[in-house]
Amino acid sequence: MSISIDIPQEFQFSCSSDFIFLHAASDENQSIRYSDIALYSQKLPNWLEAHQDEPYTYILQSNNSAELCCLVAGLFLSGIPFCIVDPTWTNSQVLEATQEIPCKSFLNGRDISALHTQWLSLILSQKQVTQELSLIVNKTPFAFLFTSGSSSRPKRIPLRYSQLWAAYQATQAHVQLSPNQSWGLCLPLHHIGALSIVLKSLLSQSSISLSSSSDVQRWNSWLNGWHHCRVISMVPTQLHRWLEHNRTENISSHVSEVFRFIILGGGPTNAHDIDEASNLGWPILLSYGMTETFAHICSIPASKLPKPLKDPLPVGQMHPAQSIELRYEQDTNDPIIWLMGTQIFSPEPSQNRLLESFDEQGWFCTGDIGNLDERGLLYIQARRLDRIVSGGENIAVDWVIECLNQHPSIHDCAIIGVADPKWGQKVVAFIVPISTVSNSVTTPVITSNSVSVQAVSIQKELQSTLLHDNEELQTKLTEELLDQCRRSSLPASHVPKEFLYLNSLPRTSLGKLNVPSLKSLYTLTRGK
Repeated sequence: MSISIDIPQEFQFSCSSDFIFLHAASDENQSIRYSDIALYSQKLPNWLEAHQDEPYTYILQSNNSAELCCLVAGLFLSGIPFCIVDPTWTNSQVLEATQEIPCKSFLNGRDISALHTQWLSLILSQKQVTQELSLIVNKTPFAFLFTSGSSSRPKRIPLRYSQLWAAYQATQAHVQLSPNQSWGLCLPLHHIGALSIVLKSLLSQSSISLSSSSDVQRWNSWLNGWHHCRVISMVPTQLHRWLEHNRTENISSHVSEVFRFIILGGGPTNAHDIDEASNLGWPILLSYGMTETFAHICSIPASKLPKPLKDPLPVGQMHPAQSIELRYEQDTNDPIIWLMGTQIFSPEPSQNRLLESFDEQGWFCTGDIGNLDERGLLYIQARRLDRIVSGGENIAVDWVIECLNQHPSIHDCAIIGVADPKWGQKVVAFIVPISTVSNSVTTPVITSNSVSVQAVSIQKELQSTLLHDNEELQTKLTEELLDQCRRSSLPASHVPKEFLYLNSLPRTSLGKLNVPSLKSLYTLTRGK
């Protein structure tokens, strides 16, 4: 069982003009100070007219920017609940996802920029003074984020002060942030990994150094000690690109004495990249977590792993006040990860679908498959079965399938996530064109037991589902499907990286899609 942790009754903030809150990516000379943020938090309730008995939740939709970071900080310090949504979502997707939030108001990039301009003009007319702010801690959610769930549709996850405090303490144990040391932020703010950076920085009165998701030059400068950078958070795909860029350009980055860790999370990484980074002297902190656990809930420095490194790599040991159980699923005998602790979210009473993820004792079922070694190190065998994580992005499976099925030549399709050194997992689509469907084609029925017992015969059966002819048709159809994905509202991360063409999709005796067979088919095809 998890141990208890003391949550303060209020958070204290020293809002000094000597402490920098944000180093913007767009303007080297633009630094936002804590005294500025204090002023923002004091003015926001009036500017937003947030004085109702039941306060509005402000729905923020904008690309990463200094403006968005500052607004989030201002809302948090003023106790106004907020929700950040994916900037690539359409208006209808945002409305559908937020329909259960009773009192809400929407702020887009233009609104956020207007607030920022109004605030900056006020800063110029105000004398900067040190202020002490306090934020009363209560049990209600201070914010919401969305993630993909069992139906692959967005689930609204409430974020609470107790989770933040537990996650903050666990992070501080590793990185020891202090005022005017910075945290490199290159992740989108609608991800918990990025939002937690803003909030943990506030609690430590440290700085945020902002960059785009691909600014390797800035990342190199962070390593060198620019902005007194202490830690960087990124997904494995970003690390892969960074290493590749420096290798190609023959760049050697000096690691400053103040720098502590590159925190990797949001998807699987590979031993080769960690080895390369370690050989360069880059300190890596491997981690595992999700929106429901307020970012990483377990971690381990790569330097503590035995050499040589081998895939799969562990993702760490559980943080204090967090517990883990592996429970074997009855049908598949897979060890499923269950968690309990102060970082685990608590659904609202009306969120029946989320409440189903908990047992009577309060353990949370992640759906991920894993195992523990004798040191208590957690290894992830597979992320939750309804989710693919590619480049740190959660892939909503049914959205991709819905997009592909709109093509008039598609009879059936499926997608899977395949391990990839660059993306962590890449999206692979299996397509059954209408032209291949006839009465003579039967859907192969493949059970998990027969795969292990009769491997040779299953390989032949799988191979028979491959569509071997019409290569010209397949090439043309692939181009059309890619074009359709790009013209739709499908995010770029969701667009399949590969297409395989089949006569039919393998299914179980109950007619369910047999994902393990699709993965075996991919391995068989690409192993040629």
